Amino acid sequence: MVEAAIVTPVVFAMIFGIIELGMLFKDYLATQAMVRAGVRIASASPRTTDYAQATVNEVQRKAAVMDPNLIQQLWVYKANAANDFPSGRSDFGDCATCVKFTWSAGTKSFVPVSSTWPATSQNACTPAAGGPPDRIGVYARVSHPSMTGFVRSATIAEAAAISLEPSPAPAGCKP
Repeated sequence: MVEAAIVTPVVFAMIFGIIELGMLFKDYLATQAMVRAGVRIASASPRTTDYAQATVNEVQRKAAVMDPNLIQQLWVYKANAANDFPSGRSDFGDCATCVKFTWSAGTKSFVPVSSTWPATSQNACTPAAGGPPDRIGVYARVSHPSMTGFVRSATIAEAAAISLEPSPAPAGCKP
């Protein structure tokens, strides 16, 4: 009886810890997958007026395993040439050239709340025609609530950036 009284709380703590870490890992993988899927769609649709909405629609499809209310920030942004941060920044504090989205429970979709990067200003030229093309990124910050109460809530931030698919002669490129 004494051994059971000592071992039982330890076993339960381990079980709850494994469950909590498993759920955190699931949300981390879902966040990573949705950001990567979104950036692939974004890079393939340069200079189209609905590039940002198509991107977040793909993000929403990939985020089906989590509650969309947990997504605190979702951006489609112009990325620096050297890293995945927004243009002119070295962090994700803000972005000057992006489209920011928020979750609308009424429409059950992501809706834009600000847009400072119109499709017409994207450079999707080949290197021979005025490139290199701009880099486009997707950033998501997700809140992971504690399920068991043994571990505090966590925030997952994930970003990915890739160059826009170059077009041989879109408007604005050199002939």
